[in-house]
Amino acid sequence: MHRHLHWSGTALFILMAGVATHATAADSLTRTKDTVMTQHARGPFDVKLAPLEPYNKDADAKLGRMSLDKRFHGDLDATSQGEMLSTGSAGGSGGYVAIERVTGTLHGRKGSFAMQHNATMTRGTPSLNIIVVPDSGTGELTGLSGKMNIVIAAGGAHSYDFEYSLEK
Repeated sequence: MHRHLHWSGTALFILMAGVATHATAADSLTRTKDTVMTQHARGPFDVKLAPLEPYNKDADAKLGRMSLDKRFHGDLDATSQGEMLSTGSAGGSGGYVAIERVTGTLHGRKGSFAMQHNATMTRGTPSLNIIVVPDSGTGELTGLSGKMNIVIAAGGAHSYDFEYSLEK
Protein backbone atom coordinates (compact mmCIF):
# COMPACT_ATOMS: atom_id res chain seq x y z
CA MET A 1 0.00 0.00 0.00
CA HIS A 2 2.86 2.39 0.77
CA ARG A 3 4.28 2.06 -2.76
CA HIS A 4 0.85 2.77 -4.26
CA LEU A 5 0.39 5.90 -2.18
CA HIS A 6 3.88 7.09 -3.13
CA TRP A 7 3.15 6.96 -6.86
CA SER A 8 -0.32 8.41 -6.38
CA GLY A 9 1.44 11.26 -4.63
CA THR A 10 3.58 11.65 -7.74
CA ALA A 11 0.43 12.30 -9.77
CA LEU A 12 -0.64 14.95 -7.28
CA PHE A 13 2.85 16.47 -7.42
CA ILE A 14 2.72 16.59 -11.22
CA LEU A 15 -0.75 18.12 -11.14
CA MET A 16 0.10 20.74 -8.52
CA ALA A 17 3.80 21.46 -9.07
CA GLY A 18 3.53 23.55 -12.15
CA VAL A 19 2.16 21.30 -14.86
CA ALA A 20 -0.38 24.07 -15.20
CA THR A 21 0.02 26.51 -18.02
CA HIS A 22 -1.04 30.13 -17.98
CA ALA A 23 -3.38 31.42 -20.64
CA THR A 24 -2.23 34.55 -22.41
CA ALA A 25 -4.96 34.89 -25.02
CA ALA A 26 -7.60 37.54 -24.51
CA ASP A 27 -11.28 36.69 -24.63
CA SER A 28 -12.25 36.19 -28.23
CA LEU A 29 -15.36 35.58 -30.24
CA THR A 30 -14.58 34.36 -33.74
CA ARG A 31 -16.98 33.30 -36.48
CA THR A 32 -15.77 30.70 -38.96
CA LYS A 33 -17.37 28.57 -41.65
CA ASP A 34 -17.52 25.39 -39.51
CA THR A 35 -18.14 26.77 -36.02
CA VAL A 36 -20.65 29.00 -34.34
CA MET A 37 -18.10 30.64 -32.06
CA THR A 38 -14.77 30.25 -30.29
CA GLN A 39 -14.67 31.66 -26.79
CA HIS A 40 -13.16 31.28 -23.33
CA ALA A 41 -14.71 30.03 -20.13
CA ARG A 42 -12.89 30.79 -16.89
CA GLY A 43 -13.27 30.16 -13.21
CA PRO A 44 -11.98 28.30 -10.18
CA PHE A 45 -12.38 24.59 -9.51
CA ASP A 46 -11.94 22.18 -6.65
CA VAL A 47 -10.33 18.78 -7.16
CA LYS A 48 -10.21 15.69 -4.98
CA LEU A 49 -7.83 12.85 -5.83
CA ALA A 50 -8.07 9.47 -4.13
CA PRO A 51 -5.86 6.40 -4.61
CA LEU A 52 -7.37 3.39 -6.34
CA GLU A 53 -6.11 -0.19 -6.42
CA PRO A 54 -3.51 -0.48 -9.20
CA TYR A 55 -3.98 -3.09 -11.92
CA ASN A 56 -0.22 -3.71 -12.25
CA LYS A 57 1.03 -4.56 -8.76
CA ASP A 58 4.67 -5.15 -9.80
CA ALA A 59 6.87 -2.89 -7.64
CA ASP A 60 9.11 -2.13 -10.63
CA ALA A 61 6.14 -0.78 -12.63
CA LYS A 62 5.97 2.32 -10.39
CA LEU A 63 2.41 3.05 -11.49
CA GLY A 64 -0.27 4.86 -9.54
CA ARG A 65 -4.00 4.97 -10.18
CA MET A 66 -6.35 7.61 -8.78
CA SER A 67 -9.95 8.75 -8.96
CA LEU A 68 -10.70 12.37 -9.89
CA ASP A 69 -13.67 14.32 -8.55
CA LYS A 70 -13.94 17.98 -9.59
CA ARG A 71 -16.35 20.84 -9.05
CA PHE A 72 -16.05 23.66 -11.61
CA HIS A 73 -17.32 27.16 -10.83
CA GLY A 74 -17.63 30.25 -13.02
CA ASP A 75 -18.43 30.05 -16.73
CA LEU A 76 -18.36 26.25 -16.48
CA ASP A 77 -20.76 25.23 -13.71
CA ALA A 78 -20.21 21.49 -13.59
CA THR A 79 -18.92 18.40 -11.85
CA SER A 80 -16.66 15.72 -13.24
CA GLN A 81 -15.46 12.25 -12.39
CA GLY A 82 -12.59 10.39 -13.92
CA GLU A 83 -9.50 8.25 -13.50
CA MET A 84 -5.79 9.00 -13.67
CA LEU A 85 -2.77 6.77 -14.24
CA SER A 86 0.64 8.10 -13.24
CA THR A 87 4.30 7.26 -12.93
CA GLY A 88 7.32 9.14 -11.72
CA SER A 89 11.02 9.01 -10.99
CA ALA A 90 13.30 10.22 -8.23
CA GLY A 91 14.87 12.61 -10.78
CA GLY A 92 11.82 14.90 -10.94
CA SER A 93 10.34 13.37 -14.08
CA GLY A 94 6.97 11.72 -14.49
CA GLY A 95 3.74 11.65 -16.34
CA TYR A 96 0.05 11.11 -16.12
CA VAL A 97 -2.90 10.41 -18.37
CA ALA A 98 -6.51 10.87 -17.35
CA ILE A 99 -10.03 10.77 -18.71
CA GLU A 100 -12.91 12.58 -17.03
CA ARG A 101 -16.60 13.10 -17.82
CA VAL A 102 -17.82 16.67 -17.21
CA THR A 103 -21.55 17.28 -16.66
CA GLY A 104 -23.20 20.68 -16.18
CA THR A 105 -23.57 24.00 -17.99
CA LEU A 106 -21.05 25.90 -20.10
CA HIS A 107 -22.05 29.53 -20.58
CA GLY A 108 -25.65 28.43 -19.95
CA ARG A 109 -25.63 25.42 -22.33
CA LYS A 110 -26.47 22.13 -20.59
CA GLY A 111 -24.83 18.82 -21.39
CA SER A 112 -21.76 16.73 -20.81
CA PHE A 113 -18.44 15.98 -22.50
CA ALA A 114 -15.25 13.99 -21.95
CA MET A 115 -11.80 15.51 -21.43
CA GLN A 116 -8.50 13.74 -22.03
CA HIS A 117 -5.33 14.71 -20.12
CA ASN A 118 -1.74 14.01 -21.20
CA ALA A 119 1.00 15.47 -19.00
CA THR A 120 4.72 14.99 -18.55
CA MET A 121 7.38 16.53 -16.39
CA THR A 122 10.94 16.22 -17.63
CA ARG A 123 13.36 16.91 -14.75
CA GLY A 124 11.00 19.59 -13.43
CA THR A 125 9.90 21.08 -16.77
CA PRO A 126 6.14 20.56 -17.23
CA SER A 127 4.03 19.95 -20.31
CA LEU A 128 0.24 19.61 -20.17
CA ASN A 129 -2.38 18.94 -22.84
CA ILE A 130 -6.09 18.71 -21.94
CA ILE A 131 -8.56 18.41 -24.81
CA VAL A 132 -12.24 17.68 -25.32
CA VAL A 133 -12.59 14.16 -26.70
CA PRO A 134 -14.00 14.58 -30.24
CA ASP A 135 -17.74 13.92 -30.59
CA SER A 136 -18.16 13.39 -26.81
CA GLY A 137 -20.51 16.34 -26.25
CA THR A 138 -24.17 15.70 -25.39
CA GLY A 139 -27.28 17.86 -25.09
CA GLU A 140 -26.62 21.51 -25.86
CA LEU A 141 -22.87 20.73 -25.88
CA THR A 142 -23.07 18.44 -28.92
CA GLY A 143 -20.32 19.48 -31.34
CA LEU A 144 -18.07 20.85 -28.56
CA SER A 145 -14.31 20.94 -29.13
CA GLY A 146 -11.60 22.70 -27.21
CA LYS A 147 -8.64 22.70 -24.88
CA MET A 148 -8.30 23.57 -21.23
CA ASN A 149 -5.42 25.18 -19.39
CA ILE A 150 -5.09 24.78 -15.63
CA VAL A 151 -3.64 27.58 -13.53
CA ILE A 152 -2.43 26.83 -10.00
CA ALA A 153 -1.86 29.88 -7.80
CA ALA A 154 1.03 30.13 -5.33
CA GLY A 155 -1.29 29.07 -2.49
CA GLY A 156 -2.52 26.02 -4.41
CA ALA A 157 -5.90 27.34 -5.61
CA HIS A 158 -6.89 25.86 -8.99
CA SER A 159 -8.55 27.71 -11.86
CA TYR A 160 -9.19 26.93 -15.52
CA ASP A 161 -9.16 28.73 -18.86
CA PHE A 162 -11.19 26.73 -21.37
CA GLU A 163 -10.96 27.75 -25.04
CA TYR A 164 -13.80 26.06 -26.91
CA SER A 165 -15.91 26.03 -30.06
CA LEU A 166 -19.36 24.67 -30.83
CA GLU A 167 -20.08 23.39 -34.32
CA LYS A 168 -23.22 24.51 -36.12
